[in-house]
Amino acid sequence: MRIWAILAVAAHAFPQIAAADAPAAGKIAIPSVLAFGDRDPSCLEWSDGCVVCRRTDSGNNCSTPGIACQPGEILCKQLAK
Repeated sequence: MRIWAILAVAAHAFPQIAAADAPAAGKIAIPSVLAFGDRDPSCLEWSDGCVVCRRTDSGNNCSTPGIACQPGEILCKQLAK
């Protein structure tokens, strides 16, 4: 019976925890990282510390962020020569 009580409390608390940790609408980091290449055409490689993007002949390609990564400021890592 104790296990059911713990599960019931956890099930009730989880949506509130998830909502507290969820980013505000429009504040997802990846689109801004992707758009950085469009804003700075002289930059060949850029990163926010979680995602690394590179400009290639086929377009901009970005890595996948780690599950617990906290993005930082987007910086250009390599300028065109």
